[in-house]
Amino acid sequence: MKVRCRISLAIAMTALILACPGTSRAASSEKSDPVNVLVLLGEWFGDAYFPLKDEIAARGWTMKRVGVDVEYRGCYNKKRDVVLRSDILIPDLKDFAGYDALIIPSGPQFRKFNENPVVLQFVRDAHAAGLLVASFCVGNNVVKAAGLIDLPSGPALFPEKVTWVTERVLLGPRGGGPPPGDGFESAPVKEICDAIVRELDKKAASPARSDAAGGDELARIEQSIRDCIGWAKTKDFRLLYGVIANDPDFLEVHPDGAVVKGFEDFKKAEKFWGSPDFKAVRYEIRDLKIKLSRSGDVAWFFCVLDDINEWKGQPANWENTRWTGVLEKRDGRWVMAQQHFSFAAKG
Repeated sequence: MKVRCRISLAIAMTALILACPGTSRAASSEKSDPVNVLVLLGEWFGDAYFPLKDEIAARGWTMKRVGVDVEYRGCYNKKRDVVLRSDILIPDLKDFAGYDALIIPSGPQFRKFNENPVVLQFVRDAHAAGLLVASFCVGNNVVKAAGLIDLPSGPALFPEKVTWVTERVLLGPRGGGPPPGDGFESAPVKEICDAIVRELDKKAASPARSDAAGGDELARIEQSIRDCIGWAKTKDFRLLYGVIANDPDFLEVHPDGAVVKGFEDFKKAEKFWGSPDFKAVRYEIRDLKIKLSRSGDVAWFFCVLDDINEWKGQPANWENTRWTGVLEKRDGRWVMAQQHFSFAAKG
């Protein structure tokens, strides 16, 4: 009799658990696996760091402060007597494996970050490595300066709530700011952490992302493809040359039939792209299809590209452009070995 009762009780409890969606990981405010985050900090870091640190600790996450300076002072209550030290210096961080997200909090530090190419490249590298990049308040300016987003200042750049604006990029609203604002009191630290959990749970539940044969690698390939166009917004030639194969076998075919042969030939266009008469406005990639080779070191892709630019104030666009290419993985980086742009023939 006791055995039967125990079996009945076990069945009832199992049914109750399955019937209650609130017990699932997706509905929980916490991620089952430990979350490891990097927090970008520097001179004049903002008050919001402190509630952010406490929120991260309360969730049982692991946090590492990362920056270009060994130590730095904040602006806590407009005082300069709070000193922090970096757990990791950016030049020393060679591998993002094991980290889930990069958080860029608010604070006047963003001005120094926006002027530092090392910091901006670090943000791009973290994103390309598959990390979520989550920022709020004026930290959103750093994400924009790094070229991960192209949004005008205003509601688009500072949404009313934490928003997924593009692949692996979360933007949060402004905090209270300095007096007469309420400083860190209204900083959206809980909302940012909740959003990170949701996105990581989606990633864990997605076969395409959790597949060891392709998930994170496809994200890195896609980022290299995007960098081939996105570099132009800030005229970041270092970024461009980092995703183009630096050898004489590089090949690029244009819609008009022009063929660029070799890296040195490719670099001849720098004068045109670098001219103040040229302005990259925006770009959009649609229908992107990426195929990874069985060897894992070659990939090919197809997409439709809208590349919207101006030359001397006049439109200079490639719209509905068919873009195909081949990338190779070299020294851990995906670089474009050849690419072909074409327009569909008008019937």
